Amino acid sequence: MRGAFVFDPNRCTGCQACVVACHAENNVPIASEDQVVKGRAMHWMRIDRYYASDPAKRQFSETFRKDEEQQFDEWIDDVQAVNQPMLCQHCETAPCESVCPVNATVHDPEGLNVMVYNRCVGTRYCSNNCPYKVRRFNYLDYNKRPLSELKGPFYASPLTHRTGGQWDLLRWWKNPDSGMRQEDEWDLIRMIKNPDVTVRMRGVMEKCTFCLQRIEGAKIARKVKAGASGDVVVPDGTIRTACEQACPAGAIVFGNVADPHSRVSQLRQQERDYSVLEFLATKPRTTYLARVRNPNPAMPDYTEWPLTFAEFEKQSGHVDFEAHHAKAAHGHEPASEKGEH
Repeated sequence: MRGAFVFDPNRCTGCQACVVACHAENNVPIASEDQVVKGRAMHWMRIDRYYASDPAKRQFSETFRKDEEQQFDEWIDDVQAVNQPMLCQHCETAPCESVCPVNATVHDPEGLNVMVYNRCVGTRYCSNNCPYKVRRFNYLDYNKRPLSELKGPFYASPLTHRTGGQWDLLRWWKNPDSGMRQEDEWDLIRMIKNPDVTVRMRGVMEKCTFCLQRIEGAKIARKVKAGASGDVVVPDGTIRTACEQACPAGAIVFGNVADPHSRVSQLRQQERDYSVLEFLATKPRTTYLARVRNPNPAMPDYTEWPLTFAEFEKQSGHVDFEAHHAKAAHGHEPASEKGEH
């Protein structure tokens, strides 16, 4: 089983149902607004939005005057948006693995990039080396602190905080698992957690795991059903990740890329399939399908924007980045260094 994702931005509506499902399935802590402003959001996946419009109209927006509101509204209506879900790409040659000093992020036998939380010491080198910026550092004990206690610039500690009229240090001495919550809250906290996924505490890096617990659960169930027959291959479509299951538009497809007949393998064979930052050669397991637009000007839904990469280069005169990197890889002088544009 070699799990892989294919996302179709043509179907994605940006509803963020996948983000919410990921939080609920994987016990991802909810950071407060104060923490999010500081860049400490804990989402394992996010929805990136890219906008495109006619450059002439975009130039008008930069010199916008209040007495031309109608023309500005027409420019707003013409903006094209593309939603791109972004999560851990599970690279075959993951740049995060080579910089971890304790080997906390590794490849499992099936090629997934996984985290060993007991090894992680929180250096955050993996986050710095990740070109997709999809790793999250757990700064605080979000599961032990209520949101009201997650406001800075100073954070309460067991030495300075009282819960239920008792010092937290004394409560911790009696029960090391206690936190800054009332006793009657803990039963509710436990009920909202997924028992199949570990609850992480502060000081570790977190990221998407391709819902590893669902993969293992499906494999175990298949082995039990197969018995002595030995048919332990999980059929395509049996494993559905939380984000795939929650997507109302069917924009997310997960499957076994080692099976040439699986749906994910067939989608990856299309010409529209591409990987993000492909020139870095990280070989991600997660790919995307290029956006489709109507090229016929006579059709009512025709839009000139966004352009294809070839059209954009032709109109803007930008450097061919693929050729640029190919020349650099073979030891040739890049065109930009020669003064050619």
